[in-house]
Amino acid sequence: MPDNHGQQWMSQMSAEFAGDFGGGGGRLTLGDDDPEKATASIALEQDLEGPYDVLAMCRSTKTVHLSVHAFTSTPDGSGGSLDDEEDLGAADIHCGATTRVPIDVPKGRDGIAIDASTSDRSGRALFDSFIVARADEA
Repeated sequence: MPDNHGQQWMSQMSAEFAGDFGGGGGRLTLGDDDPEKATASIALEQDLEGPYDVLAMCRSTKTVHLSVHAFTSTPDGSGGSLDDEEDLGAADIHCGATTRVPIDVPKGRDGIAIDASTSDRSGRALFDSFIVARADEA
């Protein structure tokens, strides 16, 4: 599979949905934690507080599960460790459609983490997500 698998799709999603509050995505890959699922994660160290929507989409598979968590960052040696605080929302994304996940980020969090997973182990599944103000049009 070429290294740029899905690059055009990711660029198109960014052009269409990018908001002022960040986002991200990528290819879901198999890891050592769970050989039955392909996963991807992003952490957004944004100063978010209050109600937002996560717009999420996927391709090259049927369904991707998305979960969103708030985190705080604590010093850990030469870097930082992200400690999950609470679950903010979750949804199954049916590829080919945009899914809206409403979240409410508590005060005092350092950012949010977005985790995606699928039972499709082909290595072709992609997801993308964007944080937008609550009720922005998808």
